[in-house]
Amino acid sequence: MMLAARSASPYNPAARMDLRTLNPDQRRAVLQIDGPVLVLAGAGSGKTRVITHRIAYMLEQGIPADTIVALSFTNKAADEMRERLEKMVGKQAAEELVLGTFHSLGARMMRERYADFELPPRFSILDQGDVYGLTRSALRDAGIYGGRDGERRYDLGAITQRISLWKNEFITPEQALDPARHESEYDEVAAMVYGPYEDRLKALGAVDFDDLVCRIATVLRDDPDALAYWRNRFHYLMVDEYQDTNQSQFEVLSHLAGTRENLFVVGDDDQAIYGWRGAKVTNILGFDLYFPEAQVIKLEQNYRSCPPVTTCANHLIVRNQKRHDKVLRPQRIGGEPVREVVAADGAGEARWVGRKIRNLITEERISPRDIAVLYRSSKQARAIEETLQEHGIEYQILGGQTFYDQKQLKDVLAYMRVLVTPRDDQAVRRALNVPSRGVGAKTIGKLVEYANAYGISLLDAVHRSEDIPGLQPRARRGLRDFSGLVRRAQGRRRVTHSAVAAVREMLEAVQFRKHMTKETGAGKAANQRWANIEFLLRSLERFENRSQSASPRWSDFLNRFDLKRDKQDDNDEPVPKVTLATLHSSKGLEWPMVFIIGCEEGVMPHKRVDSPRMSDAIAGDEEEERRLFYVGITRARDRLFLTRARTRIERGRQLERRSSRFLRELPEGTCTLYDVGQEEAISGERIQSLADAFLAKLAAQIPTPGQ
Repeated sequence: MMLAARSASPYNPAARMDLRTLNPDQRRAVLQIDGPVLVLAGAGSGKTRVITHRIAYMLEQGIPADTIVALSFTNKAADEMRERLEKMVGKQAAEELVLGTFHSLGARMMRERYADFELPPRFSILDQGDVYGLTRSALRDAGIYGGRDGERRYDLGAITQRISLWKNEFITPEQALDPARHESEYDEVAAMVYGPYEDRLKALGAVDFDDLVCRIATVLRDDPDALAYWRNRFHYLMVDEYQDTNQSQFEVLSHLAGTRENLFVVGDDDQAIYGWRGAKVTNILGFDLYFPEAQVIKLEQNYRSCPPVTTCANHLIVRNQKRHDKVLRPQRIGGEPVREVVAADGAGEARWVGRKIRNLITEERISPRDIAVLYRSSKQARAIEETLQEHGIEYQILGGQTFYDQKQLKDVLAYMRVLVTPRDDQAVRRALNVPSRGVGAKTIGKLVEYANAYGISLLDAVHRSEDIPGLQPRARRGLRDFSGLVRRAQGRRRVTHSAVAAVREMLEAVQFRKHMTKETGAGKAANQRWANIEFLLRSLERFENRSQSASPRWSDFLNRFDLKRDKQDDNDEPVPKVTLATLHSSKGLEWPMVFIIGCEEGVMPHKRVDSPRMSDAIAGDEEEERRLFYVGITRARDRLFLTRARTRIERGRQLERRSSRFLRELPEGTCTLYDVGQEEAISGERIQSLADAFLAKLAAQIPTPGQ
């Protein structure tokens, strides 16, 4: 349906020059303005370029900016799109566009017509912390939150996720109570608190993030006046990453599109990886069924990756049955073969990755920011973090906390520093209050004054605390206890020659595990936190055992765990860092060098694919796992390493691992196989041969008797 107000000219001369920079398929997508359009944009095919050029072209055709809605899934993506458009069409036009996320669009609509949604004028939008608080309150009122010792019996995140999924499927609290919907105890508990949670929202005059989409869809469905108003406001709808839409988002789009059906969606069903959080891949797979008049345009030219990478990706994803037929056509030439790397065990895999990254940085002069290590589960990062720490390589965890930045681990490292680098005043400050000893800011101030006056360290001031006037009795006792703790540990270290053993005794003496549990709660989460501490202590033990000296260079080693992670000044350039990320969080990003670790059955794909409980969903689950692996592969621009181990330690046992079915599905010759064991054997032989040659040369120089 054409709008009469728009110019009949397909595009003006100024836009024509700009459109010539697009390939034919991109240009076709930009020029298709009216009616439903599905753009199947393969990885690295320039979809953002298409979206921004299409918006600019629409504005040049006289379409009012405030009638165009362009939606993405993150504020970051929306901001980047707006920045590009400001350069193309000017700041004023870009600001008039309705450009944002589904949630920001919902908030805008609710603010403008709050009465339609039965909300007060100044309603609030709850963040995740508020949602947890309401859920916790509902659990407590139901008498199912905590046990006698205060231990949390249920994970709040798992409960709120179930409520979120029900909301987005338009399942009411009453319907959620149906036992037929319950597959686990968590479903039963979530159903019990769903209704009370909604009652609390209403009493507060508030909405949560799900309401910003779900309630919009409900009002558009049930209120003809509201529907007519918004259809008159928004004439053109555009959606990026359409494969990630869920049921409620689809409902909003279909209601707003109306009979005009001016819905332009861009996505890639091969990158649909969020089914676990409610995304419906059927939205993109069945787009032409929902909109029979839809134009389908494929963007298959890949500008990101070298041919070996795209070949690997194409051979992998073609195995999926539920997908649109398309291939990546690389526009670059050359490139190194994809390498499949096999190590004897998990530790060997991590060591190889660490050495390879070190060589890339030191020998090939690759910037750390151009390297990424991707994995299926965040727990896989620990071994990589450890080996990068050992090589002194800076890294960042994408979208999450680094393993060594956890509070409890920092506390343990503070104890270690107090023992092996006793002049580290920051470590002393931290250890003094874990657990609390009644040493507050005023006491610390007096310690610092005393240390400065006598030119001694903060720890020495603690040892002399009996000589410092004006300290409160409780603080003085705490300092005396801490001084004794450190002196005993120092004596223990001298006897055993082990700093780690002494630190273990310090943690036991202060009942660190009990303190941690009291601070953060008991249950599985607390057990995992303690397991993390044990992992750290074993890492420290390995360094200590590898040291050839009775006094290991602890200062060098611990500096890699610097309590002040950001060491550069505010005016300095950020330190380039290797990126560690889950496959899910890597989507939308790219790096020249990519390592995907743990390419084994039970890891990639996840073990749930073959779980008997998942028997009815195995095929769909396996296809999403294959799509996830495809996403990881297509993050690589220049070089790709797929690593695995023959054995791994699980629950104290060394278990054999099978190569991932996804690797086995690749035709012979797609990847070059590289055996770490052979490399290490060759390395050992080389060292031995050099040693033999050296000894032979030395022997030749020693005169024989009689000479």
